[in-house]
Amino acid sequence: MFEITETGAPSASRLDAVTTPEPAVEPAEPCRGFWDDTARIRAGYLAEVPTQTLVLKVAEEVGEVAEAYIGMTGGNPRKGVHKNRTDVLDELADVILAAAIPMVDLAGGAAQAEAHMARRLGVVSARDVAAPPAGARGASGWHGSFIAPHVLLQRQDGHVLMLRRHATGYRDGWLCPPAGRIEPGEDVLAAAIREAAEESGVRLRKQDAQFVHVMHRTETTLPGPCHAVSDYWFRFDRWEGEPRAAEPNKASEALWIDPANPPDDLIPHCAMALAAIMRGEPFSVHGWS
Repeated sequence: MFEITETGAPSASRLDAVTTPEPAVEPAEPCRGFWDDTARIRAGYLAEVPTQTLVLKVAEEVGEVAEAYIGMTGGNPRKGVHKNRTDVLDELADVILAAAIPMVDLAGGAAQAEAHMARRLGVVSARDVAAPPAGARGASGWHGSFIAPHVLLQRQDGHVLMLRRHATGYRDGWLCPPAGRIEPGEDVLAAAIREAAEESGVRLRKQDAQFVHVMHRTETTLPGPCHAVSDYWFRFDRWEGEPRAAEPNKASEALWIDPANPPDDLIPHCAMALAAIMRGEPFSVHGWS
C-alpha cells in the first residue's frame, strides 16, 4: 500500500503504492480487530507521516483502483487484460485502509473512528432502505418506518437482562436490552432471536417467544423520511446458554434489573416501553406531536 524506505519509514517525498506483488507473510501480532490494527499501523511505520499527507493519499489509492479495473476489463486496448479480480480487490482494500488511517487521527482514536463509521453507516444505509419510490412523495406515497426487534430475557425472579452500551456512538454508557435491526430475508422474530444470540450469547426458539409490546417512536435523529422506528418487544422465559455481554466491543457489561424499578441509566424510550409492558399495554407511541 505504502512505499517503505530502507529504514522502514515512509518516503517523505512520496507515498507511492507498491505495484509489485509481495509474498504473503505472517502478521507480526495476532489480529485484534480492524480499527485496532489501523491504529497500530498509524503508530508504527506511518508514525512520522502528517495527517494531511495521509488524507491526500486516499485520492491516489482511488486512482489505482480505476487503473486496476481498466486492466482487468481490458479497457485500455494498448495494454489489454493485464490485471485480475484479486488486483482490483487489493486496490479497493487499500482505499479502505488509506481512509481509515487518517480517520483515527481526525476522530481522536480507534474507538472514536469506529463509532463514527457506525453512525455514518446507519445514515447511508437508511437512504437505500427508507427512501420512497420515485414519484411517490405525494399524499398517496409510502413512507416507511424502520423496525427494531428487542428481546427481554426474564428470570424466574422477574428480573430482565440489560446490556451497557459501549463504543457504539449511540447512548454509550446507557442500558438497553439485546436489540438491533432486521437483515434482508428476516422476519422481526427471527431478527430478535439472531440479535439475542449475537449480543447476549443465548439460543432462543421461536415457540418460546411472547410478544409483549410495540412502540412507534420518532426523533429527528432517526434515519429515513419519517425519522421513525417501530420497536417490537419479545419476552423469553427460556433460553440455552449463559447470558453475557457477548460483544465486548459494543457492550461493557450485562446485568439483571428489576423491571418494576429500573435504573436511571436505562435508555429513556426503553424505560417507557418497559413501564408499558409492566402495565400490560401492548402498544404505545413516543415523540409524536
